Amino acid sequence: MADEGSQFGRRRSPRRAVLGMAAALIGLALVSAVLAVSHAPELEPVLFRLGLGGTALIAAIGQVLILGGLALLWSALRRTR
Repeated sequence: MADEGSQFGRRRSPRRAVLGMAAALIGLALVSAVLAVSHAPELEPVLFRLGLGGTALIAAIGQVLILGGLALLWSALRRTR
């Protein structure tokens, strides 16, 4: 059975939706971990070991995963016009 969006070669894809949600959740976990490390005094040695560049890189990767995952989720679940 074809989905209503399949007339243009695109269908709703539960697999893409799950992958998008997983990517967004992994990105959220990365950003949350960076925030937890930067605001907890007992984790200060971990922050210094990562350095400014490492911390910014991990946060940037997390943000890209969040935005990319949400975009993938949106494109997998939206209806065609």
